[in-house]
Amino acid sequence: MDTQILLVITTISLGTFLGALGNKLVTHDSQTRWKWAFYVLGILSLLFGMIYLALAKSLVVVDYISLIFLFVAGILLIVFTKKFLDKKFVYKTSELDPIVNSFTSLADTTEIKLFGGDLNFFGNSPSDMDRNSQYNHLKSIAFKKVSILCETPIDISTKVRYGKILHDLSTAELRFYNPDEADLRIRGRLKTLQGVEKLLIYSKIESNKYLTIETDTANSNGALYNNIWKLVWSLANKLKPKEKADLIKLINSN
Repeated sequence: MDTQILLVITTISLGTFLGALGNKLVTHDSQTRWKWAFYVLGILSLLFGMIYLALAKSLVVVDYISLIFLFVAGILLIVFTKKFLDKKFVYKTSELDPIVNSFTSLADTTEIKLFGGDLNFFGNSPSDMDRNSQYNHLKSIAFKKVSILCETPIDISTKVRYGKILHDLSTAELRFYNPDEADLRIRGRLKTLQGVEKLLIYSKIESNKYLTIETDTANSNGALYNNIWKLVWSLANKLKPKEKADLIKLINSN
């Protein structure tokens, strides 16, 4: 085989690796079918290097250097693709806690927003909530404002949950979907990090499994969810002072 061919293959492999790295740096939505092309090229790079090494009758210094670069590029391409492009998007309920908490930790403390539903993901009773990882982590951040879109409370268990949140989080504001159909059955959080609006959205696809999307408003999906939040929040029913006091009393009476 000609040394020039080896150099060309090496250059392609390194170029692809750097292209993949650039893709990671400019976008958060890195789940792409191109990942399989990166896997294939990484494997082919390693195979080509081994074949070249086996068939070559004599090697000069430049050949050894090119082979080293080729093997390194192939390995890096496979490792990088696995770590950054081959993302997992479906999680079990138990796997969501560290994802949500990690997202919440890296945020400006000015405000966090929640698509909440009936907020039962925090637990179904005050004792459940006291043990809930997401709930305790949210309290620990001490956001200056916690804005929560949720369902109008009907049953007592939901009212108790709401009352506990208002009791524990003095900066929390609850607003109720108006109309009820405005709840699109999506859950998640919206935050600001160094002035950039970021979103973590998840929706149930089957029992105990959720499809997640982490993005920002530079992405079309992120901008859409952010606009949905603003619209639904502006139309939502506000909690009146007496209603708020009555909900908090439910906790004080227990």
